This record gives sequence, structure tokens and C-alpha cells, in this order.
Amino acid sequence: TPHVDPEKQFEKISQAIEEIYKHNASQLSFEELYRTAYGLVLSKNGPMLYSGVKQVLETHLKDRMYQNIYPHIEAAGSRSTSAGCEALLASVRLLWSEHVTAMLVIKDVLMYVDKVFVKAGQLPTIYEMGMCVFRDQVLLSSNQLLSGKVVDAIMFQILQERRSASEINRDTLRGAVNMMIELQDPRQLRPMYDVYIEERLLAETAVHYADVARMRISEMGAPEYLRAAQADLDTEVERAKDYLSPSTTPRLTNTVLENLIQAFTLPILRIPNAGLIEMLHRRDTESLRILYGLYKPFTSSMKDLRKFIYDHILGLGKKIMLGVESSSGNAVDDGLQKPTTDV
Repeated sequence: TPHVDPEKQFEKISQAIEEIYKHNASQLSFEELYRTAYGLVLSKNGPMLYSGVKQVLETHLKDRMYQNIYPHIEAAGSRSTSAGCEALLASVRLLWSEHVTAMLVIKDVLMYVDKVFVKAGQLPTIYEMGMCVFRDQVLLSSNQLLSGKVVDAIMFQILQERRSASEINRDTLRGAVNMMIELQDPRQLRPMYDVYIEERLLAETAVHYADVARMRISEMGAPEYLRAAQADLDTEVERAKDYLSPSTTPRLTNTVLENLIQAFTLPILRIPNAGLIEMLHRRDTESLRILYGLYKPFTSSMKDLRKFIYDHILGLGKKIMLGVESSSGNAVDDGLQKPTTDV
């Protein structure tokens, strides 16, 4: 059996990976590449192959970072603008998309490596290793720490859309968010989205709607306030479903309602000349329906609502009874009054 140089064999794999990244996979012989990887594993060169593939991925992503990402990092860092944030997210999303597409092909080429070497060594699969390389070389690179800038850009876009109702590129935002959902945080071993985006989004949402509520409560009547709150809730649900994680929707809606409704349960009902009593007097069933739907998630709010209505009904009953007693008293007085007769 002729001696086969493992390094020369690996060079075939290395060059093939570069061609895959260049979208030239159709020009490669997958059968030959599979046999090459098979031969390397069989000849006990699995560790060299596995670490070598990782190094090729790292080098490729470092080069792409300098070429395609760094200019946008500097631009986004100098001034936070919607266009600058979108450009940064678009460049990261493109690199991520290209990397995922390449890794799907690479893992097929190295299927035997996963089947034998990776399984025996209890290592991350080729695809999982490729995801970790992207995370570490692109998002968590020590000299730039792009993850923070990506999160800042995502949050800036969301807050821009929320505050000014200005249009943003949701496709780009969705791609960046999905990237953060798929990648695992190395320390907490849960999606980077959960660690870096969701908690911050909920905190900033709470601050935003607390400010909105304080402004509206002094300017609006209860029907207008409730309709605005329902519109905000519907918008946030639509936003969450469109480009955020499904796990975010219930937490986001709860945060919105806590700050718009629960924190102002009684002030909404007591708005002078435009609160719950006026809604009842006008038989404003649509506003009452919205109020009930917004208050229903909170036990404390429903308790306050019931007590408010109970006190109002009790007050009306007392007025009626006082009126009856007053009328009865007048009638008695009139009956006891002796009639005057002319003599």
C-alpha cells in the first residue's frame, strides 16, 4: 500500500472548504472528498482533520470580519443611526447566512468524521463546531466584541420603530435575531438571544411604557387611554411574532400591560369627568369591553375594578334611599299638616 501524506490529503479538504465558501461546491467531487476524510479517520488522523477544519473556518471568518464587518462597526460606533445600524446588521446577517449554507455542505462532506471520530470522542459535530467558531470568531472576538454592537443595533432599530413608527428593514432584523437564537452562550449554555436581547428588551420596554403611561394619564380620558393601550399591545404582539423569539411574546405583553394598566389601575378608573363612571353612564360598551380585556390578566386590577363598581353602585343606592326617605318625609309632613277651614 503506497504511503499517503495526511497533510496533503487534508489540503484537499481545506481547499474544498474554501471553494464551498466561494459558492463553487458544484465543481467539487463529493465522493472523492468523502473518501479523503474517510481515509484520514481510518489512518488515525481524525484529530488533525477535526482541528484543521476548525482552523480553516476560523481563518476564513477572521478574514471576512476585516473585509466586510469592521467598516460597519466603525460607522455604527461613530453615530447611532437607523441606516448605520441596518448596515451593520445586514453585513453580519449576510456573513452568518453564507456560513450556515457552507456548513450544511461541509458537514455532508465530513459525514464520516461525525459518524466515527466525533461520536467516539464525544465532540461537537462538524456543524455544531462551525456554529461555535462563528460565535467565537465573529460575535465574541475579544478585540471587537461584536455581540454587544449587534445587540445595540437590534435594540436601536426596535426602539426607533416603537417610538416614531418609522419603517425598518424587518427582514434584516429577523435574520440577526434568528442568528442570536441559534447560537448558544458559552457561559450560560442557553441561546445568546435569551442572554443578550430578551432581558434588555423587556427592561427597555418597561421604561418606555411607564413614560408613555404617565404622559397619557394626564392628557387622555379613560376610553382614549384604553384604546391606545390596546393598540400598543396589538403592535407589540405583532412585532414579537414577526421577528422576535416565540418565547418573548407572553413576557413582552405582560411587561406592556404591567406598565400601562396594572400600575395605573385606579387612576384610569378615576380620571375626572372621563373615567369609569362616565363610561357606565354613557353605556360605552366598547370601551368597557376593552377595559375588561386589559384588566383581566391581573387579579389585583380585577379586584380594584370590582370594588370600584361595587362602591359606585352602593353610592347610587344610598342616593336613591336618601331620595326616597326625603320624599316620604315630605309626604308625612304634608299628611300631618292640619287643613285650615274658614269659620
